[in-house]
Amino acid sequence: MSVVTTLNAIRATASNAYQTTVPLATMDNINEVGKAVLQAPPTIKNEFISALVNLVGLQLLNSREFGDSLLGLRKGMLEYGTTIEDIFVEMARPHEFKTGTRADPITGNLEDTPDQFAINKAITDTAFYYKIFERQYWKTIHEEDLKRAFYSRDGLDRFISAIMLALKNGEAYDDYRMTIALLARQIEQCSKDQNTKWNGAVYLLTNYNTLFSKTLTAEQALVDKDFLIYMMNQFKTWSNRLTKPRSDLNPAGVLNWLPKDEQRVLLLGDIQSNLDTFMLAHAYNAERLEVKVIDEIDCWYSIGATDEEDNNNELVIKPDDITVKAEMGVTDLTNNSVPCVGMIYCSNMVKIYTKYRITDTAKNARGHYYNVFDTVADYFACSPFENFVAFFLA
Repeated sequence: MSVVTTLNAIRATASNAYQTTVPLATMDNINEVGKAVLQAPPTIKNEFISALVNLVGLQLLNSREFGDSLLGLRKGMLEYGTTIEDIFVEMARPHEFKTGTRADPITGNLEDTPDQFAINKAITDTAFYYKIFERQYWKTIHEEDLKRAFYSRDGLDRFISAIMLALKNGEAYDDYRMTIALLARQIEQCSKDQNTKWNGAVYLLTNYNTLFSKTLTAEQALVDKDFLIYMMNQFKTWSNRLTKPRSDLNPAGVLNWLPKDEQRVLLLGDIQSNLDTFMLAHAYNAERLEVKVIDEIDCWYSIGATDEEDNNNELVIKPDDITVKAEMGVTDLTNNSVPCVGMIYCSNMVKIYTKYRITDTAKNARGHYYNVFDTVADYFACSPFENFVAFFLA
């Protein structure tokens, strides 16, 4: 259709001689139109070339794709059910071994034969949780927009692709913000909940000043080489500690551990640049940290901490509910805030499943435009059974 529209746009503004010589183009007679132009007198042929060149000298389509660094945390489609059931099975505990032939040292009687059918159920914990993130993206494609797209050979394809990319970028950006907000929610909830025996909060600045008898402030810390070396030492230390079974590093208090190849580090991007700038290569080496992935984020986002209302009601989140959480960043240190510089976590802690995705188009014949709708709903949740550690600049 782009070729037909271009040919007819040229013809509409051409001279009477051109319109008489070259027929109106359709999808069925493009070859005939081409022959008419090529076999026409030079004046007609020159008119065609001049009009084609002057119609569009250069068409640029300015669009780019948003790269979601946390896209790998998405698990897939959840086709059935409305709730995530997370079942955790703890490791087996030891019991006394009895042969049934030993004599009691006091009475001399043989001990009872062990019952091989005695019940010893696996120690399990179950959690039900979900947060629904619903939103819709839509764009209007007007007939005038399509005309501009027809001006080049592949203009229409590129224009439609750009429109769809705009929808995709909107979804990817909101997924990115929502994932960070979900992790921030897990940190905030564990920090505030008095019933949670979570000891995964590492207060870097306080520990550093106490250990080395310093009076470093938060504003100075991130440009102080010695502090940055200490901070990466703590990341390495806790990365090693997470590989051992512990029950105080997850909200549920179950005995769990996190192997190196399942660990991910989440860092604020500004801190990553400070590490590269103010530290020598031997002091900071990401490979020596031995974690699977280091994710950089621009800031902490928030959907608020869990409350009793969340536990009793379905929580449906919209993009406008996601806000920048300054107190978990490193720029706003007012109001006794506790800035968080990063965390070590497991990809399995984050549960992201697509509930549904529907793309529709609607044509408005009166206005000569199309609306493209992309409706998305996802389940977002954090497992209470996975160990994680958060590092605070306080």
